[in-house]
Amino acid sequence: MQERRKWIDVARGVSIILVVLGHSGNEWIDHYFGWFRMPLFFLVSGLLFKSVMPDKYISWALKRIRTFMIPYFAYGIGIAILVAAKQRDPLSVSRDICNLIYGGTVLGGWYGVFWFITCLLLVHLLMGFLTRYPVKVQAAAVLVSYTAAHFVSMTPFAEKDIPWNADVALMAVAFFFLGYTVKSPLASWLERRTWFIPALLISTAAIVLNIERIWIFRMDMKMKGYTQPVLDLIVPLACVLVVLQLCYWISRWRVSSILAFLGTVTISIMYLHIPVNIVLKFGLGMEYGSFVFTLAGVVLPLGVAWIMSKSSLLSMLFLGQQGFGRKEKLQGKLKAAG
Repeated sequence: MQERRKWIDVARGVSIILVVLGHSGNEWIDHYFGWFRMPLFFLVSGLLFKSVMPDKYISWALKRIRTFMIPYFAYGIGIAILVAAKQRDPLSVSRDICNLIYGGTVLGGWYGVFWFITCLLLVHLLMGFLTRYPVKVQAAAVLVSYTAAHFVSMTPFAEKDIPWNADVALMAVAFFFLGYTVKSPLASWLERRTWFIPALLISTAAIVLNIERIWIFRMDMKMKGYTQPVLDLIVPLACVLVVLQLCYWISRWRVSSILAFLGTVTISIMYLHIPVNIVLKFGLGMEYGSFVFTLAGVVLPLGVAWIMSKSSLLSMLFLGQQGFGRKEKLQGKLKAAG
């Protein structure tokens, strides 16, 4: 695995672990990791994004919608059936499917992370359209979007349940765009540690100020919890740069292959870490803290994904293009051919 590619996969692996950890119920973790865990995911997604030719946009968009929404409904309907069986209420399936169609903040509990999928899809569709224009035009559009997101967050509109969290996509596209535009120089910056010290100082200062309650910063993308337009970009971005620098260094260690692998199989972890822990905690009556929550939320969904990978139909429905370990298999074939 090439170093550049590996550190990106390591960052994706770290991102999904932070997402799971953030849902473990620890208020401290949720507060501080909430500053950057979703911005990190959107920015890293931007690193992997490629421009779309205008004449190919419609076909590309339809393919992208299928890629995102087939697993979305496959997991959603599967969870809905499980919930109905647990509650002994078959009618809850149709209600939950209606909520899945609407998406966004109406989804909670078992479906707590589903908002992210539709939000990311909307960001992809928006950026795919914008890439036909010069970077300056893209930047202007993203700035307008970022401004509109803050207008929504600081008005009564913040209380509205917008389908697919489309209003949050206005915010998320800023981090996605940054990842997309700095993908070329970023590896060089990380190699030279260009931004590490400034980013670390900003992150540390923000943490200290919050601990001392001199200034309170909050970032909750799903619930539109961003009301400081300048700092809502600076603080998360500083934290993200620190994490990316650490991921770049970690990628040089052999053990980093585990994190890199997680970065290639995030889909099952994203969808299943909350249902798995609900079943363990409330279904089986188990009590545990953040560490076990995170471990169970990562390992058990991976086991489920591995089982599903043995079926082409289940792979298509639940794993999509990402598959399970396909990159490793491909590399093995290339090495064998060499």
